[in-house]
Amino acid sequence: MKLASEVQPQKKNINRVFKDKKLVPSEEKDNENGLLLTNASGAVFWSNTAFLKQTNFENSEVVNSALVDLIASKETNKEELKKITTSIKDGVHFDIEVFHRKKDDVPFWSRIIGNPVSDSQGVIFQYVVIIENLAVENNTEHSIKVSESTLFSFLLNLQKGILLEDENRKIVAINKEFCSMFSLEMDTNLFIGLDSNQFDEQFKDYFKNSDQYVSRINQLLEQKEIVINDKLELVDGRFFERTFIPIIKEGIYKGMLWSFNDITISQKYKETLNYEKGKYRRIIANMNIGLLEVDNNDLILLANQSFCDMSGYTIEELIGKTGSELFLDAVYKEKLLEKGIERKDGKSDSYEVEVKNKNGDLKNWLISGAPNYDINGEVIGSIGIHLNITEQKNQEEQLILLSLIAEKNINTVIICDNQGKMEWVNDSFVTMTGYSFDEAIGKTPGYLLQGKDSDLEQINYLRTQIRHGLPFKCELINYKKSGEKYWVYIQGQALYNKEGKILKYFAIEEDITNNINLKSQKEELVNSAAKANKDLESYAFIASHDLKAPIRSIYSLVTCIKEDNDLNEKTKEYFSIIENKLEKMDHQIEGILEYAKIDKENFFYEEVNSNEIVKNSIDNLVIPDNIEIRMVSKLPIINSDRFRLQQLFQNVISNAVNFIDKPEGVVEIDCKEKQSSYIFSIKDNGRGVAKESQHQIFKISKYFNNNNRSTGLGLSIAKKIVEICNGTIWIESELGVGTTFFIELNK
Repeated sequence: MKLASEVQPQKKNINRVFKDKKLVPSEEKDNENGLLLTNASGAVFWSNTAFLKQTNFENSEVVNSALVDLIASKETNKEELKKITTSIKDGVHFDIEVFHRKKDDVPFWSRIIGNPVSDSQGVIFQYVVIIENLAVENNTEHSIKVSESTLFSFLLNLQKGILLEDENRKIVAINKEFCSMFSLEMDTNLFIGLDSNQFDEQFKDYFKNSDQYVSRINQLLEQKEIVINDKLELVDGRFFERTFIPIIKEGIYKGMLWSFNDITISQKYKETLNYEKGKYRRIIANMNIGLLEVDNNDLILLANQSFCDMSGYTIEELIGKTGSELFLDAVYKEKLLEKGIERKDGKSDSYEVEVKNKNGDLKNWLISGAPNYDINGEVIGSIGIHLNITEQKNQEEQLILLSLIAEKNINTVIICDNQGKMEWVNDSFVTMTGYSFDEAIGKTPGYLLQGKDSDLEQINYLRTQIRHGLPFKCELINYKKSGEKYWVYIQGQALYNKEGKILKYFAIEEDITNNINLKSQKEELVNSAAKANKDLESYAFIASHDLKAPIRSIYSLVTCIKEDNDLNEKTKEYFSIIENKLEKMDHQIEGILEYAKIDKENFFYEEVNSNEIVKNSIDNLVIPDNIEIRMVSKLPIINSDRFRLQQLFQNVISNAVNFIDKPEGVVEIDCKEKQSSYIFSIKDNGRGVAKESQHQIFKISKYFNNNNRSTGLGLSIAKKIVEICNGTIWIESELGVGTTFFIELNK
């Protein structure tokens, strides 16, 4: 391109008309260079006659064609074509030399120059493309001047501030938009020939960082490289984008072109948009419900932190993956496919699915899904809100089971509202009291059943416990509807919601009229034990002993019902579950008793072969076929109590075996010697313990799973034995990998 000082005498007025916001020049009959106008995407909407002559195309073959398609031939360099595509995409100038396609003829060597044209908002709406036939020897200076004149005319009429300088920084041309942006109320022709360095000093105070404005100009002039869209902030709150283009002719620096674009509106819009995006991003990220966005092919596009917590995956592990493949089995995949079809039809709904999280645990999710639309109203995917309802589902199943148990229980079962009024009783209540279901509902048990011989102290105890939402159990005289007295053993407690508010009360009343003498004997035994031993372990012993009575009663009841009734398979299954739970509870009570006795008995210390002790412990356990126990090294002889040492290792090894969830389980037993102690290790490849739960693993009554083979007391007993031996026990564990127990005992 020539400097305006060179082409100024040759400038011609170019007529302009606007069609669909496209800037179209009039024909220049003496212009031998091809001239094309494209939209912002590179689709041609106008060509001059010279281009049609150059290429032998008809105008109808050119209009609406992609620029690169018109150029491309077998001989055309594909990398150069790619520069055109990339430049149009980035909205920047391009200048290349390639073979240009010619219809029904050999291609010709050409130079192709393209410049973007922006509107008043700085948005590029078209490209001006010049095609010069470099093979034509009579490509006259006149043709070049006409092309340059046309391009020059376009530049000065752009909705951008344009400043053209020669190599000495003398102003060659300036347009009205530039004057308007910098509040210069003079005819643009009056600026021609002035020194631009004066403008730098004059304009620098317009900008927020005035010194940087000047230093950046000097840097650009020194480097003489194209710089697109430098962002400038003005003191009055406006924002400009500045583009610097050095002008090189035949390898000689001839000057520079500056363009300024006011992007204040778009900048403010972007800032507002970014703020809103950030605000909603924070809201989504901190929601207590899982949010997931997928496309029409179920590929995950977005997930919030709550969803990651629910699923066990990180955001990086989720993005780009197929949701159904990560979480669902074949049945639910089919269901999700149906939901995807409904989303494309614009339907929103909620549904439940069973999913498998990263750890392989089955969870129940409630999903509320809705279609996701683009700006054209087309469905591009769906957005789902996910709630983990596993606990609720488990509670529902337990409620069904408990309802069956309560309904068939020979003892009275009473459920009251949070005011203490009965809202449900079982058939045994009707049989025991003589009152009908309707007669009981809406009344308190005390109002209906207590009388003159009911112990006032026990009544006050019940009222106090219930008022404070505490568990209660006592023996009391009640009265049937007929007036007949009978003794009952009452157990009950309040039921709380997640907010800690009382929802209901429940109580079980057992008719103990015929066993009152036995109860007195038990009371004497309890009182005697309480006087002899008032510490916590003794209390655990007594409490455990008391718990065995209702277990035996329930076990006997279940056995009788199974023997005396023709039960269906489902009911038998329910009773088997009850029996297993009772058996586990019985083992737990035994564990509590054992735990209470440990430090009440004297330890007999002697030299003990720990290798022999560990082997005996393994022989006493039932080891599944898929689990291998390895002795990594020979274990030492230590000074300890033989019985308690075997009890220690048996409990720890049993725990390792019970919690292996792999098809091939391994337990490795090893020992390292220190100066005054031995450190034994029992390592397994089981399910592992979460880091936040490891500090509670040895505490009594802390259960982290539903393993039917574990009472949850073995590790508490093990820790107590170790502490009595003045040793230390600890674990190292990783979820899904396994656990290692370390036991340090003195030599």
